[in-house]
Amino acid sequence: MTIWYTLSAFALIMVATGVLYWGLVTSLAQEDARTLDDNLNNMRLLLAGSPASDVELIRRSQDAVWKTGRTPQFYFRILDGDAHTLVETPGMPAMLPAPTATELARFPLLATSDSRAVLSRSSDQFEVLSARLVGATPDAPARFIEVAMMRDNDEDLLARYRERLGLVLGLSLILCSLAGYVIARFGMRPIQRISRAAEHIRSTTLHERIDTAGLPAELLGMAQTFNSMLDRLQEAFARVSQFSDDVAHELRTPINNLRGEIEVALSKARSDDEYRETLGSGLEECARISRVIQSLLFLARTENTVEPLPRESVDVGRALVAVQEFYEAAASEAGLALRVDAAPGSWAPLNRTLFQQAIGNLVSNAIAHTPRGGSVQMTTRVEADWLQVIVADTGSGIASEHLPHVFERFYRADTARSGAEQRVGLGLAVVKRIVERHNGRIEIESPPLRGTQVRIRLPRFG
Repeated sequence: MTIWYTLSAFALIMVATGVLYWGLVTSLAQEDARTLDDNLNNMRLLLAGSPASDVELIRRSQDAVWKTGRTPQFYFRILDGDAHTLVETPGMPAMLPAPTATELARFPLLATSDSRAVLSRSSDQFEVLSARLVGATPDAPARFIEVAMMRDNDEDLLARYRERLGLVLGLSLILCSLAGYVIARFGMRPIQRISRAAEHIRSTTLHERIDTAGLPAELLGMAQTFNSMLDRLQEAFARVSQFSDDVAHELRTPINNLRGEIEVALSKARSDDEYRETLGSGLEECARISRVIQSLLFLARTENTVEPLPRESVDVGRALVAVQEFYEAAASEAGLALRVDAAPGSWAPLNRTLFQQAIGNLVSNAIAHTPRGGSVQMTTRVEADWLQVIVADTGSGIASEHLPHVFERFYRADTARSGAEQRVGLGLAVVKRIVERHNGRIEIESPPLRGTQVRIRLPRFG
């Protein structure tokens, strides 16, 4: 940043000084041209109409011609048509030799009375203006006049100006470098602050954030985006940590139960019935562990996969009847009525196995949390682009403070519903994931003492 700022600023200064120098050179050249032109016109007016032999008049006019306010050295010379010098400033031949007749002929601009040209004809810097003098009569002999001016003063002025420009440019380069360094450090300070804040963030300090106060607008958006990313990471780490704790808790209980029962059984000799009872209890705990592992595997696979879900056109009414038949025995044992009310045309593109698993989880929950004498009903409703599947029970319902969390993993509303100690808290999380994989939506309602109703909306056309 320092180098780029220095180069850009110095380039602008170079352009500015170049324009100023060019302006000075142009101004001096124009001023010299005007001065020469004025002197030439004065000489022409003074000498117009004088006879060729009137050299005294020419000599008497010398002092009035070449002295100006700026005091450059002026020379003039008068020649006849054959390039013979009639009169000239003393010392002029050594500084500016007279032109020959051939040279005069080579300059067509000198052939007319009002033509003028600039000639530089020595190693010294001269600016020469030449013109033809108009005679008193048409047959008067041709005469030519040269007015010359040394440009040493201009060159000295330009040389001093260039020296000062070099000094100014050198100082400008140093000052631009210092200013660029200061600006770069000041501009990089917010980025360094963001970098230092990011360096201190670890998995144990995800609560820290980048301070956005005083940040420039160019970096404010980046800092806010980084803070939003940290919010998501912190939330993800919290979920992973909670998930790990829940998994450890859920697996620890059945494993401890299984270990305790085995240790008790082995502490002394038992009868065949007691061993059989211990093995049956251990089998139940193994089944509980298996359900936890299968549910976790399903959730992990569905969250990490991007492959489309294989589907087929499913008669949802018949699929619900199959679920009813599977859970009929459990419902009868619990003293519940399990019914299906499917509307005509209840078809949808579904993965039959996953859909029945989701409905089975809902029915299993409903049976577990509905007191004897109640009922569980599965209903379908056909809408324009959606198919609604409703699983409702007549249980005691779920407290309102638990409803926003029932679809979270391992969450169980223990105080609101009975029988939760036998559940692992993954059933509704699996149901939600299955519905999402079908591009559907799931909602739950549970008015106090009026049972629970889970409403699933699935697209009818994919």
